[in-house]
Amino acid sequence: MSNKRRDLRVLVGSTKRPFGSGLLIESLQAAGVPTEVAVRLVRETEKDLRQRNQRVVRVEDLMERLARAVDARVGQGAAQALRRQTPPFVALEVERDGKTQPFERATVVKALEKVGLSFKSANLMAEHVEQSLRGEGVQRVSERELGRRVALLLEARYGRELRSRFEADVMQPLEIMIVDDEGASRGLPFSRGILTQSLMGVGLGPERSHAFARRIEDVLWRRGEVRVPRVVVRREVRRLLTDEAGKAFAERYEMMRRVRSSDRPIVVVIGGTAGVGKSIIAAELAYRLGIARVVSTDSVRQALRSLISAELSPVLHASSYAAWRADLLPSEQVSVKPKRKRVLRGFQTQVMQLATAVDAIVARQVTEATSLVMEGIHLVPGLSPRLHGSQDALVVQLMLSVSDEDDHRENFGRREQITMARRPSARYLEHFAEIRMLQGFVLRQATREGVSVIETSDTDKSVDRCVEAVLDAVKAELEATLELTPARS
Repeated sequence: MSNKRRDLRVLVGSTKRPFGSGLLIESLQAAGVPTEVAVRLVRETEKDLRQRNQRVVRVEDLMERLARAVDARVGQGAAQALRRQTPPFVALEVERDGKTQPFERATVVKALEKVGLSFKSANLMAEHVEQSLRGEGVQRVSERELGRRVALLLEARYGRELRSRFEADVMQPLEIMIVDDEGASRGLPFSRGILTQSLMGVGLGPERSHAFARRIEDVLWRRGEVRVPRVVVRREVRRLLTDEAGKAFAERYEMMRRVRSSDRPIVVVIGGTAGVGKSIIAAELAYRLGIARVVSTDSVRQALRSLISAELSPVLHASSYAAWRADLLPSEQVSVKPKRKRVLRGFQTQVMQLATAVDAIVARQVTEATSLVMEGIHLVPGLSPRLHGSQDALVVQLMLSVSDEDDHRENFGRREQITMARRPSARYLEHFAEIRMLQGFVLRQATREGVSVIETSDTDKSVDRCVEAVLDAVKAELEATLELTPARS
């Protein structure tokens, strides 16, 4: 039996190579085939070849046979991934100084051992690099590209310091530097993270954004230039977005770039009653828009409480939904039930007490030309903040809402878990009727003032809609500016 096993060969071009079960199993695993299935498929294939006494099989026929079996057992996606691969019996080549030589894991291992990796760790990394090349269908790679892949993997697994040591000891730095123009002497390293953040801002999901950013880096790398003008990066991003996501995403990217580079600040005002997800959505929106400052009106109220005593302003020291009780006598605190007019009157009093401080915070950010995201129940359209006519900032006001009462109640329980019981749900549920009264009021104010109301039952979709609202406002302002600009003769 052992002699027969040695007789089985795989024909690659005009060269016959020994049939290797291990190589085929690795190839199937890399395509996403579960290990047990991969072992079974390779054994079945080998058995069938021997039963038919077929001692030589073309590598193309062998891999296509496996791909059809994978399609039937696992699925079309894994089969396509297998077909894209450089087959395991085909030797990889490294191009150096116009000449090619076979890829050898040992060479990569030695280079990694030089920077302090153990033989085992270095060998695993070299194997990963080879598998990634084959998985992408790459057969020939330049020495510089191979070094870049090793450097990126080093940084991902062990940190930037080890990557820098590898580049310093083994080869020249492998980062792409982004410069503002062709003749710039300085630049900044290309960052997949920053580009991923920008792409998430235009509505692409995290995984898709990361994949796009990586592809852009590959496009820039293939230019063969260490220094790439920023305008080229933007052009490639717009092209890829247009081709694969659609023109709307490319336009959003352009709008997002204007948002981040504009000297005129953007003030995003997010209102909504307790339990609608204001703080979470505000933080995510600020991240996607690249806005560093996020302020909550709760923090403004807490600061004022430290300056103004409860005796002087009992409304200020009450919760928004309980501010109406500040006007009650002690004997009335238990017997008097919340009525809509009372609840709204107490709330509006609290809003107006905070309005001056809220306006001052926004005005300072505008004066410093710094964008801001502000969130809080006290941000009521038509009442606060009072900056609708400002020419020094683009103010975008949004109102969040949870229309379903059961969903709204459940939000308080989820928030209690997230905050480690620092915001217990029982207190809010006890006053749920007042909270819903306040939601009805702020939503009516939003409708009256033409402010967008965004449902927050699905957080991810809510953030996307908030981003769209901001970018639509930027686009509308740009179009208005163009209309007002006299045409040149």
